[in-house]
Formats: sequence, C-alpha cells, structure tokens
Amino acid sequence: MPVGLPKVPFLILVDEDEEIEWTDVYNALYKRRILILGSEITSENANILLGALIYFSLTESSGEFKLLINSPGGSVIDGIALYDTINTLVPPVETTAVGVAASMACFILSGGTSRTAFPHARVMMHQPSSSLSDVEIEDMVMEMQAIEKIRDCIIDGYKKATLKSRKEIMNTLEKDVFMSAIEAKEYRLVDHIVGENGFEFP
Repeated sequence: MPVGLPKVPFLILVDEDEEIEWTDVYNALYKRRILILGSEITSENANILLGALIYFSLTESSGEFKLLINSPGGSVIDGIALYDTINTLVPPVETTAVGVAASMACFILSGGTSRTAFPHARVMMHQPSSSLSDVEIEDMVMEMQAIEKIRDCIIDGYKKATLKSRKEIMNTLEKDVFMSAIEAKEYRLVDHIVGENGFEFP
C-alpha cells in the first residue's frame, strides 16, 4: 500500500495563540525556507520556485534560503531565470547538490551564495544546444546566434563562480564529465561537502 505524501505538524499563530496545523512535508519545508528542485527544469517548476523565493524574501528579507538540487537539468531559459533570481534576491540562497546536478541544474548550483554537495552527489557541466530539427536555414542561423549568447551568459556565470578562464570552462562544457563532490569542490563549483571538516547540514 503506497505511503503517499507525508503530513507533518506545523505550529502557526492564531490570535497570538499557537496551534498545530497538519501540512504536507513540502509545504512545511517551504515555510522553513527550504526549497527543492527535484526533477527536470521546466517552466512550471521553475515558476513555482521563483514565486516561493520572491514571496518569502518579501515577508522576511534577512532569512537564508536553502535550495536542494537533484535534477538532470532541463530548460535553459528557465534555468537562467532561477540563476538570476538567486543572484538578485537580498536574502542569501545556499544551493546544495543532494543527488545529481547536471547541465542547467549545475549552473543553478554554482550561483548560490554558499554552495554545498552531499558526499555522493554528482555534478556535470554541459553547454546549451539546439532542441529543434528540420527548420529553415535562416531560422537555424538565428537560433545558433541566440544559443551563442546564452552560452556566453553561462560561461560568464561559471567564470565568476570558479575563477577559471573562459578556455578552461569551454573545455569542461564540451567534455560532459560527471564530477564527484570532491572534484566539484576542487573545480570550485561547490564550497563545502557535507560531513567534511565537521560541515553539517542543514
């Protein structure tokens, strides 16, 4: 018999009195400013995360967010939207790779105020590519120009995060190599590994 989505107790204030409200585990995490990117990046889940980040930053501008990432990547434009939001908000956003952070998910991971990885997390940098086929030559040229601009944006973000040269980053993007948590830290994609040197989560 399936367990379903767990419900957990959460204390709320009603007329200055504390009451227990039962809510699903994801909403309870949201209220603690812990957000999860746990699937392929789409317009739908990116907009949900954007809305949560902006709403909770308006309600309290000083509290830190934690964004847990277990994603194979996905929509480039929606990934950049998340990256830009994280870098624009006043509250700090700690990004954490908990499973896999590949392609655009890796880019989002690199944009955190503090970047963390679980010991067995895997991280992979990947360059944006065309998702269209059988298009007119003129459309293809325009698309390639747009992809080049997006690629430059991503390279600039990685340069800022890792302090590496454009050439080094381009070489890594072309190889599509999965890195261990240790290798990701050596590359400066993450700052800390959970359990290393006493670093704890959350």
